[in-house]
Amino acid sequence: MSLFGKITSLLGHDEEQSHPSRITQEQEKLLKHVIDMTDFRIANMANYGDTLLPAVNVAQAYFEQTLDCVPGPIALDSNHPTLARLFPQPEDMVASLGRSLSVKNELEALEKAGHARLYALLGVRSKPGEDGQTVIADHTVRSLGVSPAAVRHLLKIAAFDSLLQGFANENLHYDKKLEQARMQKELLQEARLSAARPLAAALATTPARAHHEQSPEQVLAGLQDWLYAPQSRLRLETGNCYTIAAESADEEDWNFPLLVTQDRRQWYVCLIGFPINMAKKALAAEHHNHRFIMI
Repeated sequence: MSLFGKITSLLGHDEEQSHPSRITQEQEKLLKHVIDMTDFRIANMANYGDTLLPAVNVAQAYFEQTLDCVPGPIALDSNHPTLARLFPQPEDMVASLGRSLSVKNELEALEKAGHARLYALLGVRSKPGEDGQTVIADHTVRSLGVSPAAVRHLLKIAAFDSLLQGFANENLHYDKKLEQARMQKELLQEARLSAARPLAAALATTPARAHHEQSPEQVLAGLQDWLYAPQSRLRLETGNCYTIAAESADEEDWNFPLLVTQDRRQWYVCLIGFPINMAKKALAAEHHNHRFIMI
């Protein structure tokens, strides 16, 4: 059984587990966040939490277990055997930190909080080299944290919010649909006056999305199904890795899985760790921003 199948069977698609008896304060806060990002009408439905919570649990468990599979952390201030391949040019390591928006935006606050060592997600892209071998072509760093667990937690939050935003984009909020219908009516009236044709003819040639308004029950059911398919927003392709071969028989190969998200670019990823002074020096040496991994 696949990882996602195991999570689903464990956490929630079983009928006997689909109706939690009590909702904690933390769960209420989480449900409010889900509703705020999707459709406020769900909050008016009785027992909506019994429907949503099992699906939310499945999505969050999937993201947590998936991100636990990201390798690392690799210490940038060490003699780790992968560093020469991950950063083939001497300036690449400095550039990856100095151009990171996460480092630029969050380093000062973390330093004031007294943290001496930081962690983050490193993404790299590859391209064919002149000799036919695959080489690293680009670097980006995101989700700065004070521990590997903190980085994975930040990525989990980003992935879950991306899942909710994707549903919201597919299913416009009720008030937005009403505004769309009002604007459509005004456009049709203007078209009728300017073209001197009956309104019925305009309606026949213009889509009327307001006629296909989903009920709150339909939205809730759709959101439940959407949450049960979190792999549509983020997945790790462990069968598609950038591999750095071991230098000796006593060592193991390092495999960096491909992170597939809503970003049209695809990144091989791992966690990295580095002293805060290294990041400060990198910021001082760089004046450009790297592109950000979109989740």
